[in-house]
Amino acid sequence: MSLEIHHREREGIEILNLEGNLTLGEEDLLFRDEFQRLLSLCRHKVVLNCKNIEELDSVGVGTLIWAQETLEKLGGNLALANVKVEHLELLVVLKLEAFFAVFDHENEAVNSFFPERRVGRVDVLKLVRTLMKPEKKTGGKQK
Repeated sequence: MSLEIHHREREGIEILNLEGNLTLGEEDLLFRDEFQRLLSLCRHKVVLNCKNIEELDSVGVGTLIWAQETLEKLGGNLALANVKVEHLELLVVLKLEAFFAVFDHENEAVNSFFPERRVGRVDVLKLVRTLMKPEKKTGGKQK
């Protein structure tokens, strides 16, 4: 599945709805091109709504790292919203859970750009640990 990027703006923050795959190849290049276009328009505060990303591979994560670092150099920032659990697990495996600002909802991600607004980031490590806990068995001997 290819990548589709839909742009919106809210309170001066650029919001990109990503649909499809962010993986090696055409999708990765499309994202980078769109991102470069935003930079040329001096759009340095960006939220990626990741709700409809189907596949994310290590190249896609590398592209997100590139986007974050590029924005930081320009005095901006990147926030991720609605990231699927399996993609959060990938960030943990790659030891990047603290590198990105990840939020449960788009509204929280937008609010994160305004210091006077209180928002809570997703505790990615806690979420993944909860998901990885073995289920308790019932009806048998416990050691």
